[in-house]
Amino acid sequence: MISAELPVSNPLSFVYPTHLNLGEQTSEGFHQELLRGLTHKLNNMLAIIQGFSSLILMNKALDESGLENMQHIKEASLNISALSERIRAAGGCAKVSLQSLQVEDYFNVIQASFREPFLKNDVEFDLEIASHLPSIKVDPTKLKDLLLEILKNAAEAASKGGGRALMQVTGPGVASPATDNRVDILITNTGSQIAANKLEEIFKPFSGTKNSHHLGLGLTIAAMLAHQMDIRLGVNSQDHTTTFWVSVPVA
Repeated sequence: MISAELPVSNPLSFVYPTHLNLGEQTSEGFHQELLRGLTHKLNNMLAIIQGFSSLILMNKALDESGLENMQHIKEASLNISALSERIRAAGGCAKVSLQSLQVEDYFNVIQASFREPFLKNDVEFDLEIASHLPSIKVDPTKLKDLLLEILKNAAEAASKGGGRALMQVTGPGVASPATDNRVDILITNTGSQIAANKLEEIFKPFSGTKNSHHLGLGLTIAAMLAHQMDIRLGVNSQDHTTTFWVSVPVA
Protein backbone atom coordinates (compact mmCIF):
# COMPACT_ATOMS: atom_id res chain seq x y z
CA MET A 1 0.00 0.00 0.00
CA ILE A 2 1.25 3.49 -0.82
CA SER A 3 1.77 5.63 2.24
CA ALA A 4 -0.35 8.77 2.37
CA GLU A 5 2.45 10.59 4.20
CA LEU A 6 4.94 12.61 2.17
CA PRO A 7 8.66 12.16 2.84
CA VAL A 8 9.28 15.63 4.28
CA SER A 9 12.13 14.67 6.62
CA ASN A 10 13.86 12.64 3.93
CA PRO A 11 12.90 14.36 0.66
CA LEU A 12 13.11 12.48 -2.62
CA SER A 13 15.72 13.49 -5.16
CA PHE A 14 13.99 14.28 -8.44
CA VAL A 15 15.26 14.30 -12.02
CA TYR A 16 14.10 17.27 -14.12
CA PRO A 17 13.74 17.81 -17.89
CA THR A 18 16.58 20.35 -17.94
CA HIS A 19 18.25 18.61 -20.90
CA LEU A 20 15.43 19.88 -23.12
CA ASN A 21 17.06 23.32 -22.83
CA LEU A 22 13.77 25.13 -22.34
CA GLY A 23 14.47 28.86 -22.65
CA GLU A 24 12.27 31.87 -22.05
CA GLN A 25 11.37 32.01 -25.74
CA THR A 26 10.25 28.36 -26.05
CA SER A 27 6.63 29.17 -26.87
CA GLU A 28 7.29 32.28 -28.97
CA GLY A 29 10.52 31.56 -30.87
CA PHE A 30 11.01 31.24 -34.61
CA HIS A 31 11.01 27.44 -34.69
CA GLN A 32 7.83 27.27 -32.62
CA GLU A 33 6.08 29.69 -34.99
CA LEU A 34 7.30 27.63 -37.93
CA LEU A 35 6.04 24.40 -36.38
CA ARG A 36 2.69 25.98 -35.51
CA GLY A 37 2.25 27.18 -39.09
CA LEU A 38 3.28 23.85 -40.63
CA THR A 39 0.91 21.81 -38.48
CA HIS A 40 -1.90 24.23 -39.31
CA LYS A 41 -1.29 23.77 -43.05
CA LEU A 42 -1.06 20.00 -42.60
CA ASN A 43 -4.37 19.91 -40.74
CA ASN A 44 -6.04 21.89 -43.52
CA MET A 45 -4.95 19.29 -46.08
CA LEU A 46 -5.97 16.43 -43.82
CA ALA A 47 -9.42 17.98 -43.44
CA ILE A 48 -9.87 17.69 -47.22
CA ILE A 49 -8.87 14.00 -47.14
CA GLN A 50 -11.24 13.33 -44.25
CA GLY A 51 -14.10 15.18 -45.93
CA PHE A 52 -13.82 13.41 -49.28
CA SER A 53 -13.27 10.00 -47.68
CA SER A 54 -16.45 10.49 -45.66
CA LEU A 55 -18.35 11.32 -48.85
CA ILE A 56 -16.99 8.24 -50.62
CA LEU A 57 -17.91 6.03 -47.63
CA MET A 58 -21.52 7.20 -48.06
CA ASN A 59 -21.58 5.66 -51.55
CA LYS A 60 -23.80 2.57 -51.26
CA ALA A 61 -22.39 1.18 -54.53
CA LEU A 62 -18.89 0.84 -53.05
CA ASP A 63 -17.78 -2.79 -52.84
CA GLU A 64 -16.53 -4.33 -49.59
CA SER A 65 -12.85 -4.06 -50.50
CA GLY A 66 -13.14 -0.42 -51.55
CA LEU A 67 -15.11 0.37 -48.39
CA GLU A 68 -12.42 -1.18 -46.20
CA ASN A 69 -9.59 0.62 -47.99
CA MET A 70 -11.33 3.98 -47.79
CA GLN A 71 -12.01 3.45 -44.09
CA HIS A 72 -8.28 2.83 -43.55
CA ILE A 73 -7.50 6.08 -45.39
CA LYS A 74 -9.91 8.05 -43.21
CA GLU A 75 -8.61 6.48 -39.99
CA ALA A 76 -5.01 7.19 -41.01
CA SER A 77 -5.80 10.85 -41.69
CA LEU A 78 -7.52 11.17 -38.29
CA ASN A 79 -4.51 9.61 -36.58
CA ILE A 80 -2.18 12.02 -38.37
CA SER A 81 -4.32 14.95 -37.21
CA ALA A 82 -4.05 13.74 -33.62
CA LEU A 83 -0.29 13.29 -34.00
CA SER A 84 -0.02 16.81 -35.45
CA GLU A 85 -1.65 18.29 -32.35
CA ARG A 86 0.66 16.32 -30.05
CA ILE A 87 3.72 17.43 -31.98
CA ARG A 88 2.55 21.03 -31.65
CA ALA A 89 2.26 20.65 -27.87
CA ALA A 90 5.59 18.81 -27.61
CA GLY A 91 7.25 21.63 -29.55
CA GLY A 92 6.09 24.23 -27.03
CA CYS A 93 3.48 25.68 -29.41
CA ALA A 94 0.41 25.22 -27.23
CA LYS A 95 -1.54 28.43 -26.58
CA VAL A 96 -1.57 28.99 -22.82
CA SER A 97 -3.92 31.38 -21.01
CA LEU A 98 -3.09 31.69 -17.30
CA GLN A 99 -5.78 32.42 -14.75
CA SER A 100 -6.51 32.03 -11.05
CA LEU A 101 -8.01 28.63 -10.28
CA GLN A 102 -9.60 27.29 -7.09
CA VAL A 103 -7.87 23.93 -6.59
CA GLU A 104 -10.46 21.89 -4.69
CA ASP A 105 -13.35 22.85 -6.98
CA TYR A 106 -11.21 22.17 -10.05
CA PHE A 107 -10.18 18.66 -8.98
CA ASN A 108 -13.69 17.75 -7.85
CA VAL A 109 -15.04 18.65 -11.29
CA ILE A 110 -12.44 16.82 -13.41
CA GLN A 111 -11.43 13.91 -11.17
CA ALA A 112 -13.51 11.49 -13.27
CA SER A 113 -11.16 12.19 -16.21
CA PHE A 114 -8.17 11.44 -13.99
CA ARG A 115 -9.62 8.07 -13.01
CA GLU A 116 -10.23 6.91 -16.58
CA PRO A 117 -6.66 5.68 -17.34
CA PHE A 118 -6.74 3.52 -14.19
CA LEU A 119 -10.17 2.08 -14.92
CA LYS A 120 -8.96 1.24 -18.41
CA ASN A 121 -5.88 -0.56 -17.06
CA ASP A 122 -7.68 -2.11 -14.06
CA VAL A 123 -5.40 -0.33 -11.56
CA GLU A 124 -6.46 0.84 -8.10
CA PHE A 125 -6.22 4.63 -7.86
CA ASP A 126 -6.67 7.00 -4.92
CA LEU A 127 -6.94 10.78 -4.98
CA GLU A 128 -6.17 12.82 -1.85
CA ILE A 129 -6.83 16.57 -1.88
CA ALA A 130 -5.86 18.69 1.10
CA SER A 131 -8.41 21.19 2.38
CA HIS A 132 -8.14 25.00 2.38
CA LEU A 133 -5.71 25.09 -0.54
CA PRO A 134 -4.83 28.49 -2.04
CA SER A 135 -5.75 29.31 -5.63
CA ILE A 136 -3.16 28.54 -8.31
CA LYS A 137 -2.17 30.37 -11.50
CA VAL A 138 -2.49 28.01 -14.49
CA ASP A 139 -4.29 27.33 -17.73
CA PRO A 140 -7.04 24.91 -16.54
CA THR A 141 -7.19 22.94 -19.80
CA LYS A 142 -3.42 22.69 -20.17
CA LEU A 143 -2.97 21.63 -16.52
CA LYS A 144 -5.47 18.84 -17.13
CA ASP A 145 -3.54 17.80 -20.27
CA LEU A 146 -0.25 17.82 -18.35
CA LEU A 147 -1.58 15.72 -15.48
CA LEU A 148 -3.32 13.26 -17.80
CA GLU A 149 -0.06 12.57 -19.65
CA ILE A 150 1.57 11.62 -16.33
CA LEU A 151 -1.47 9.68 -15.08
CA LYS A 152 -1.64 7.61 -18.26
CA ASN A 153 2.03 6.78 -17.85
CA ALA A 154 1.47 5.82 -14.19
CA ALA A 155 -1.56 3.65 -14.99
CA GLU A 156 0.27 1.66 -17.66
CA ALA A 157 3.38 1.25 -15.49
CA ALA A 158 1.36 0.07 -12.48
CA SER A 159 -0.65 -2.33 -14.62
CA LYS A 160 2.47 -4.14 -15.81
CA GLY A 161 3.69 -4.84 -12.29
CA GLY A 162 0.39 -5.37 -10.50
CA GLY A 163 0.77 -2.07 -8.64
CA ARG A 164 -1.52 0.76 -7.66
CA ALA A 165 -1.43 4.55 -7.85
CA LEU A 166 -2.01 7.62 -5.72
CA MET A 167 -2.35 11.33 -6.51
CA GLN A 168 -1.81 13.74 -3.61
CA VAL A 169 -2.53 17.47 -3.78
CA THR A 170 -0.93 19.44 -0.94
CA GLY A 171 -0.52 23.06 0.09
CA PRO A 172 2.66 25.11 0.55
CA GLY A 173 5.11 23.81 3.13
CA VAL A 174 4.31 20.09 2.80
CA ALA A 175 6.22 18.78 -0.21
CA SER A 176 8.07 22.05 -0.93
CA PRO A 177 9.14 24.94 1.33
CA ALA A 178 6.34 27.29 2.38
CA THR A 179 8.43 30.21 1.12
CA ASP A 180 8.19 28.83 -2.43
CA ASN A 181 4.43 29.50 -2.29
CA ARG A 182 3.42 26.50 -4.38
CA VAL A 183 0.74 23.81 -4.45
CA ASP A 184 2.36 20.41 -4.97
CA ILE A 185 0.89 17.43 -6.81
CA LEU A 186 2.57 14.05 -6.31
CA ILE A 187 1.59 11.17 -8.60
CA THR A 188 2.99 7.86 -7.35
CA ASN A 189 2.66 4.33 -8.70
CA THR A 190 4.03 1.05 -7.42
CA GLY A 191 4.82 -2.07 -9.43
CA SER A 192 7.49 -0.55 -11.67
CA GLN A 193 10.82 1.22 -11.56
CA ILE A 194 12.64 3.32 -14.13
CA ALA A 195 16.31 2.45 -14.42
CA ALA A 196 18.64 5.20 -13.21
CA ASN A 197 20.27 5.51 -16.64
CA LYS A 198 16.82 5.95 -18.22
CA LEU A 199 15.56 8.70 -15.92
CA GLU A 200 17.46 11.37 -17.82
CA GLU A 201 15.85 10.21 -21.07
CA ILE A 202 12.16 9.92 -20.25
CA PHE A 203 11.28 13.53 -21.04
CA LYS A 204 12.98 13.37 -24.44
CA PRO A 205 10.68 12.90 -27.46
CA PHE A 206 10.35 9.42 -28.97
CA SER A 207 12.49 7.89 -26.23
CA GLY A 208 9.84 5.55 -24.79
CA THR A 209 10.21 1.78 -24.70
CA LYS A 210 6.54 1.01 -25.34
CA ASN A 211 5.09 -0.56 -28.47
CA SER A 212 4.53 1.18 -31.78
CA HIS A 213 1.06 2.37 -30.73
CA HIS A 214 2.75 4.81 -28.34
CA LEU A 215 4.45 7.81 -29.90
CA GLY A 216 6.79 8.58 -27.02
CA LEU A 217 5.59 12.20 -26.71
CA GLY A 218 3.50 12.14 -23.53
CA LEU A 219 6.15 13.19 -21.01
CA THR A 220 7.72 15.62 -23.50
CA ILE A 221 4.33 17.33 -23.78
CA ALA A 222 4.05 17.39 -19.97
CA ALA A 223 7.51 18.99 -19.71
CA MET A 224 6.71 21.64 -22.32
CA LEU A 225 3.37 22.55 -20.77
CA ALA A 226 5.01 22.73 -17.34
CA HIS A 227 7.61 25.13 -18.69
CA GLN A 228 4.98 27.35 -20.29
CA MET A 229 3.03 27.63 -17.00
CA ASP A 230 6.05 28.04 -14.67
CA ILE A 231 5.36 24.60 -13.18
CA ARG A 232 8.21 22.56 -11.75
CA LEU A 233 8.23 18.96 -12.95
CA GLY A 234 10.42 16.15 -11.64
CA VAL A 235 10.55 12.36 -11.41
CA ASN A 236 11.99 9.91 -8.90
CA SER A 237 12.04 6.12 -9.25
CA GLN A 238 13.34 3.64 -6.67
CA ASP A 239 12.25 0.53 -4.75
CA HIS A 240 9.69 -0.35 -7.46
CA THR A 241 7.94 3.00 -6.90
CA THR A 242 7.87 5.95 -9.29
CA THR A 243 6.82 9.47 -8.26
CA PHE A 244 6.21 12.47 -10.46
CA TRP A 245 6.28 15.86 -8.73
CA VAL A 246 4.25 18.71 -10.22
CA SER A 247 4.76 21.98 -8.31
CA VAL A 248 2.29 24.72 -9.31
CA PRO A 249 2.64 28.45 -8.48
CA VAL A 250 0.07 30.01 -6.19
CA ALA A 251 -1.96 32.82 -7.78
